[in-house]
Amino acid sequence: MQQMTNEQIEALQEKIKDMSPEELKEFQKKQCIFCQIVEGKIKAKKIYEDDKCIAILDINPAAPGHVLLLPKEHYTVMPQLPEDELAHIFMAAKSLSNAILRSLDARGTNIVVANGPAAGQKAQHFMVHIIPRKENDDIQLVLPQKKIDEKDLRDIKEKIYGKMMEGFGAKKHAEKKAKKEAAKEEKKTPAGQKPSEKNLQKAGKPGRKPKPGKDKPGMELDDIAKILGVK
Repeated sequence: MQQMTNEQIEALQEKIKDMSPEELKEFQKKQCIFCQIVEGKIKAKKIYEDDKCIAILDINPAAPGHVLLLPKEHYTVMPQLPEDELAHIFMAAKSLSNAILRSLDARGTNIVVANGPAAGQKAQHFMVHIIPRKENDDIQLVLPQKKIDEKDLRDIKEKIYGKMMEGFGAKKHAEKKAKKEAAKEEKKTPAGQKPSEKNLQKAGKPGRKPKPGKDKPGMELDDIAKILGVK
């Protein structure tokens, strides 16, 4: 493949900056080799498939039987995946791990996600690696153990805890508000008549359609652009 010139790279970066999240996602899909595998345009050793995900053998495995489990929809990193889809993928990972243990005489598996370039992610398509392990297989997945000051440990704990509580707090507040709105609607509704769909949607009940550009799970455009190398 011919290498891009600096001018071409700069032009591409400018183009990416002006894209909406939907346009950027579509652009990524067209460039993604794993999306082409999902669509059947590129051959792969497929060992599992359902309506949400596909599992293939890695052609450059860490060990024989190294599996790549991919969502069929294009997502770059884990925060972009809807919760139900993420849960489905890890249930599939559990089943694949069990199949590997039984079929390949493995003594364990590593189930690994490289979430972002700093974590070693090389592909632009989110995936779960399921790697068979045996004794003395020379695969080095060892986490270093470093000492950390007690004050630093407390500071890190407070930062993570604070962000987690923000998320849970916002969710709890939305649920509380929805219940209050539903209760008000119930009082206004004559006995035996169900609240209207319109008011249920206002109350935040399931089935509410997100407005374009809003209520989208996942990352912002700037975050995605950084993954693509845009400064």
